[in-house]
Amino acid sequence: MVLSKMEESITNARSAYKKMMAGGPKSTDGGDEGHHRAEIEELKLENVNLSAKVEDLQATKAWLLSEGARLLAKNIHRGPEMTAVMAAVNNTMSSVGVNLGLHKGYVHTLKKKTPFAEVPLLNRNAEADLNTTVACFDSLTFPVVDDLQKLINEPLSKINDTLLFFGVKE
Repeated sequence: MVLSKMEESITNARSAYKKMMAGGPKSTDGGDEGHHRAEIEELKLENVNLSAKVEDLQATKAWLLSEGARLLAKNIHRGPEMTAVMAAVNNTMSSVGVNLGLHKGYVHTLKKKTPFAEVPLLNRNAEADLNTTVACFDSLTFPVVDDLQKLINEPLSKINDTLLFFGVKE
């Protein structure tokens, strides 16, 4: 009895294998066909989800190349780092200009015999200060640019919120 059951099982397996190789249905009750339909539906759903992700990535790329770059430039331009350095350059340039003006004025007032070192507002370190300030300007870094690396895996809404500084309106 056990042997006959084994032979029947082997025969059924051979028959199923031949049908599978021939492209026919695997069983007569339609179970495999229903299983394939379910797999096809799952794949269609996955395709819809992947298409939505691709569209989101395309929108993110377009935003970064247009609005993101514009916001980045605006934030750099209005950022405290740029403001501080530009103010320092302006102030030290003014000191150099004042010193040059004072020197020219002093030359004209030599007749009064006033020593140059006693001229009010003279800043003997003005040129060195200007060189230091220009070096600071040349080596200036912007944290907002460095922080962009942290946003690579974030959604577009998070990137937008991060790039919108307080007080900067589009």
